[in-house]
Amino acid sequence: MNATIRDVAEAAGVSISSVHIALSGKKGVSESTRALIKEVAERLGYQPNENAASLKRKRQKILIVLPGVQGDNSFFYPPMWQGIHDYVSAHIANAEFIEIPYHSHQHDEIAQKVHEILHTGEIDGYLSAGHLEVVSESDWEFIDSRRIPVVFLNSYRENTDYLCCVECNYEVIGRTMAELITSRIMSYGSIFLLAGNPKFHSHSQIVRGFDAYLNENNIKNLVYKDFSWSIENANYLHILREVMRPDIAACASVFSQGTYLLGQALEESGKVDIFSVGSDLSEDTQERVRKGVFNNVIQKNPYAQGYYGIRVLTDYLVNGKEPESKIVYVGADVVFKSNLPMYEKSNVGAMIFY
Repeated sequence: MNATIRDVAEAAGVSISSVHIALSGKKGVSESTRALIKEVAERLGYQPNENAASLKRKRQKILIVLPGVQGDNSFFYPPMWQGIHDYVSAHIANAEFIEIPYHSHQHDEIAQKVHEILHTGEIDGYLSAGHLEVVSESDWEFIDSRRIPVVFLNSYRENTDYLCCVECNYEVIGRTMAELITSRIMSYGSIFLLAGNPKFHSHSQIVRGFDAYLNENNIKNLVYKDFSWSIENANYLHILREVMRPDIAACASVFSQGTYLLGQALEESGKVDIFSVGSDLSEDTQERVRKGVFNNVIQKNPYAQGYYGIRVLTDYLVNGKEPESKIVYVGADVVFKSNLPMYEKSNVGAMIFY
């Protein structure tokens, strides 16, 4: 396998941007560092991106395939799309952006549309969410065979080569959620956790962190887990029944749709006095924080995920600049009623931490 700019950076003990500066002859590194980087690059047989010059001249086509902002998707994806659009509108780049927002019921239609664009549209880059399967296995093989750079948001796709994945540190989020809850309830109180889809990396890692915190701190509270992940009446009724258990002292959800259902169940049951932690700040969840239904919400910063993801892919295609790392973590925040104004719609653009 050919050496990459990341290999050179690691071997030389410098950043990727320093390698780029040194090998392109630009100012910004000392001559001793430049000499070291050149020596390491030569030893590893690193060849700078041969397409970089042509990439700067050729208009790049970037395909963006993400859930849209309507229906069930409205609880998480609007800020992600806003982050993408804010970056695109603020930066003049030699790129064309082809957007395909979709809903789950459009799976076959979207898969066919993506197939046609991939095979006829001369796509140069691909931006998507790694945990959602709307591209066929044969089309993923096509993407890999054409070496189309892929940036994932929220989580990566297993067994798929990619340029970068922009996500939160989900295990840390799970630990934070567990600490918030167990610091506020008695040791005999039970916890109800909406654990989401165990096949989704983001959901399963939050649950893993939650369990790890309890185990490491010898916390014996009983935890009931619900693994439904869609907004359906049968799922809601099950959640409502769990919330109404007399031993429940706290509850939490690891994902946005579950947070919506949990908030509704807390209101309907009248159990708004139990300690509760949600995920992601949809408009419904913001209102429930204001009313005290949720004590805290973990905000996974989808705005920053979208903004940084499209930035990384555009920089790579237009400027030949590789990302600093394979996985890029954006900051996640604990939201209280007191700091909620920082996260309201007019301030979402300020929440870029990475």
